[in-house]
This record gives sequence, structure tokens and C-alpha cells, in this order.
Amino acid sequence: MNKSNKKVIIFGAGPSGLFCAYHLLKTGHQVELYDHQGGVGKKFLVAGHGGLNLTHSEDLDQFALKYGKDSQHFSSYLSEFSPENLRQWCHNLGVETFIGTSGRVFPKKLKSSEILFLWLKTLKEFPNFRLNLKHKLIDIDFQEKIAVVQSKDKEDKEDKKELKISADYFIYGLGGASWKKTGSTGEWTQIFIRNQIKCNAFQPMNCGFERKWSEYFKEKVDRYPLKNVKVTLAHHSILGEVMLTPYGIEGTTIYALSKQIREEINQFQKATIYLDLCPHWSEEKVLEKLSKKKVKTSLSQHLKKSLHISKECNILLKELTTDDEYKTSSSLAKRIKNLPIELNRPRPMEEAISTSGGIDWQELTPNLELKKYPNHFVMGEMIDFDAPTGGYLLQAAFSMAYRVAQNINSML
Repeated sequence: MNKSNKKVIIFGAGPSGLFCAYHLLKTGHQVELYDHQGGVGKKFLVAGHGGLNLTHSEDLDQFALKYGKDSQHFSSYLSEFSPENLRQWCHNLGVETFIGTSGRVFPKKLKSSEILFLWLKTLKEFPNFRLNLKHKLIDIDFQEKIAVVQSKDKEDKEDKKELKISADYFIYGLGGASWKKTGSTGEWTQIFIRNQIKCNAFQPMNCGFERKWSEYFKEKVDRYPLKNVKVTLAHHSILGEVMLTPYGIEGTTIYALSKQIREEINQFQKATIYLDLCPHWSEEKVLEKLSKKKVKTSLSQHLKKSLHISKECNILLKELTTDDEYKTSSSLAKRIKNLPIELNRPRPMEEAISTSGGIDWQELTPNLELKKYPNHFVMGEMIDFDAPTGGYLLQAAFSMAYRVAQNINSML
């Protein structure tokens, strides 16, 4: 190893850890990657089950706004490593991508497992790369740049050994606290808090929400998608899909509003969203269609034929309206265009796609280095930021990892 190249230890073999390792290895650094799981990219694999949404193709200014209060941070990261840069990197890896009708970016053919295989194969081609699985981080001496890891002996699963490891730089990509089966337990916060690093409590993000349905509703509807509806909370409105569930409601529009819904529940112990079941028609148009019902036609049949309101959607209307509202055309038109649904609590954090919370931004330099402890960097969902689904979470992981790697490379 050249004297100008350094030893870098990365904890966390998720997308940010793997990507950061790639860029450091290219520069000639010695990289050791540790993970307490038996494999790499566990959450990346789970995310690929429904189609791997890598990033989004929208304009960078609009892209950055998806990170809310933290948009300035991400505007800087995206300017250095953009969605187009990510697509080019995928191409170099042998993964062709395409832009879907919604603007989201997906791989053309390969599954997440196949992409991960190519990615890991590329890393292992570097002679200065070492992967250490089943090694759990249990303590850090930030001042002395020494970490303590616990490993399991390959022959004796009960034989746990503690190892002290040192390096020139430490990078942490340990994830948030959702989908614990993938390794994102959030336990690492205990180490950082002990060392006076502010960590905000984890909260579910991109999650479903609960409300109490009637037994009749749960029996007849169970799980049902409402497509092309508009969901409104305060001044936020999103057009898309909502999934009715026995416990409440979820779906892409709900995930996108989950931060706002969660904050309203935290403040008022409930949140009320409003559904527009016919967003492409005005209330006057809906009322006009309702008024054309024939005497011999049932209201449910008329709703289905004239307004494309399905049986399940009709049950939802009955669930959330009084008999008088349902039977009076003017009142029913108002509810079809503005149907209130009270939500009482988010689903458990274990079910959330991602989490808010983690290391507070005030603890970090713009280059994601800990202010209190130079040469220690954090990235990804460890940091307290919010992003909706749609490629924004993964892009954040890649862009932050790129910033960290470039910063370490610039120190040579």
C-alpha cells in the first residue's frame, strides 16, 4: 500500500457502506468492511422484492425538496452525485436502467440479488479489500480511533470473541431502526450517546396508520386498493393509491404524507386525512351524475356505473357517513369529494419502510464528519432525515457515501 493511502474501516454493509468502499478502493485505500449479519445488503434485497426503485429522474431542485427541512444538505450531495451519476455507475457495473412512467428509475432486467452479486464481485477484485461478516460493533474509542467488535467463531456459534481494531478513518453506515430482520436495529445509538453525540429518538416513516374499522368493514373489505384518489392533509395533497387494510390504511400516498400525519398525531393524538374519490371531476359534476339515478337502480349499482365507485369503495363510504348523508345526493357528493378518515397511531416501527431519528445534523460537518471526533464519518439512515419512497432513500445513501469517500480522498 502506498504511504499516501490509508486504512479505512466501514461498519455496515448496506448500500452506503458498499458504495463508499467502492470509491475508496478505487483510490487505493485499504478498506475493511464489517457487518453483524451473515450477508451484505439485506435491506437492499428486501427493497427489491416489489421492484427495485433505485432513484428518480426529476429535476435536481425538485428532487432535493423531497427531503423537507434537510433539502439544503441534499441539494449539495445531489450536485456531486446525482441520479444520472447513479445510472451511469449502474451501467458500468453491467446493470442497465430505465425510467418508468412515474419518473422512477428501475433496473431493466436484473434483480436486486443479481445486482448485489455483481457489486460484491467488483469489490472483491480489489486486493486491498476485506469483508468481515458476523462481526458486531460493541464499542468505540473515538479519541484513540479503536473499535471493539464481537465475532462468532465459525466452528462454534456460541464462542464469541472480542477484537480491537484500529484504522486511520472510521465510517459508520449502520442504518435506522426499521425492518430489524435486515440488521437495522438501532442499537448503535447507545455507543454514540455514551460519547456525547446527540441522537434523536427513532420514529416510523413511510408507514401505514391505524384506525378502528367496524367488524362488518373488516370482513367485507379486508385489504383493497383505491387507485387514482387524492389524499389531503392540511395544505399537502397527493394523487395516487391508497390501500385499505384491517388495521387502517397504507399505500404510496400515505407513505409520502407519513411525516405530516405522524407529527399531527404526536401533537393532537389523532390526524384526519381527506380522500377525494373522484379527483378528476368537480363536486358539481359528481352531484349531476348522482342526480341521474333511476328509481329501479340501487345506489351502489349507480355509483359503480356512473362514478366507477367499486363495491369496496362503496362500503368505505357507508362506513364513514351517516345514513342521511349517504342517502342525500348533495351530502354524498360532498363526501365523495372530501371523505374524512381519522387516524390514531402509526404502525409499529418494525413494519416501517424507513425511520426518522438518529444522529442530529448539528453533530456533523457538511462532509458528514463528527465534529467532536475528526476522522469518524456517518452516512445513510443513521442520520436524522426524512425522505419518501420513490428512490429518494437509496439515492440519499449513494450520494452521502460519495461525499464521505471524496472527502477522505481529498485529505491525502
